[in-house]
Amino acid sequence: MPSSIRRLCLLLLPLLSACSDETVQEKVANPKAGDVYVVQFQPAGATTTRYFFYHLYRVTPDSAYLHPARQDSPTADADLRQLAFEPLPKTIAYTRAELVELLNEQPGDATKSKLIQVRRP
Repeated sequence: MPSSIRRLCLLLLPLLSACSDETVQEKVANPKAGDVYVVQFQPAGATTTRYFFYHLYRVTPDSAYLHPARQDSPTADADLRQLAFEPLPKTIAYTRAELVELLNEQPGDATKSKLIQVRRP
């Protein structure tokens, strides 16, 4: 392959990848077991933003079941291998409609929580 074509391919590859990536809204509308939901929040009395993680371990036609991480993180890109997700009895169940609601900050929520990212393996 000539070097000019190779360079063109290298330049276009990130653009093509970006076009094929699902948005957060699309991932929430089509949940998959193994997804990790990243929730941004502001702890009570703090001005800093923190992030909490939920592992989606089971999906049914109308519901999704998540395990919360044991701790939050100062960054949304925390190493998922370092987070310990809690198995039962701390399972959290959401309907598909409730999952979509996570994308928006809810009125009266003092922590200003909202789902900002879905990390899909």
